[in-house]
Amino acid sequence: MTSLTQGKEYHDVVISSSGTVSTAASLNDFTLCGFILPAAFTGAAVTFQGSVDNVTFSTIYDSSDAAIGATVTQGRAYSLNLIDFLGYPYIKIVSGSAEGAERTIQLLSVRSLNNR
Repeated sequence: MTSLTQGKEYHDVVISSSGTVSTAASLNDFTLCGFILPAAFTGAAVTFQGSVDNVTFSTIYDSSDAAIGATVTQGRAYSLNLIDFLGYPYIKIVSGSAEGAERTIQLLSVRSLNNR
């Protein structure tokens, strides 16, 4: 039987007051699939940075050279395309504008599996 996912994890990342880039989430063997914004999120858009070593982070782009991101509204949950985040064990979320206070964002991830 082929299973696409098994197991899930949740990771909190924090954007500091007046900041735009969150702390890093260590996803290990999991892949980002969604996020939940707090009720008082300032930014109207988010993008994502990925890293393989938790040192050098780069904006994640799709095959058409557009940054992976979304126009967002505070207090909402958003689903993401797993394919866009495969291979990135470390993820940061970037707000389109400076946050008015410290913000905690919940990232959702699932374990990707091969055929079993």
